[in-house]
Amino acid sequence: MQRLRDAHDLHSLTRDVLDLCEPYGPVHSFKLVHNRGAARVVCFIELESPKQQPLLVRALGAKVIHGSACLDIPVSDDFGSDARISIPVLRHEVAAPQITN
Repeated sequence: MQRLRDAHDLHSLTRDVLDLCEPYGPVHSFKLVHNRGAARVVCFIELESPKQQPLLVRALGAKVIHGSACLDIPVSDDFGSDARISIPVLRHEVAAPQITN
């Protein structure tokens, strides 16, 4: 777990979490949520094999929320400030309707 706390950005944290999950089989679902104000990242993990899920939870010291392993990882205040990858902001624009006379 110390390795996770020492991660500097989402990319390295993702790599480290997935490395820890590898012995338990393929990951089916994976989500990271970064709370900058609290300097924490919450990670939700679901494995392909439901039988392996409890083993992963015990090994990581995780909690279970709706069947997913849930890790609450404290990170440094500057976590992600030197990110080498950028996540694009998706915008959905809707054209205003045309009025005809």
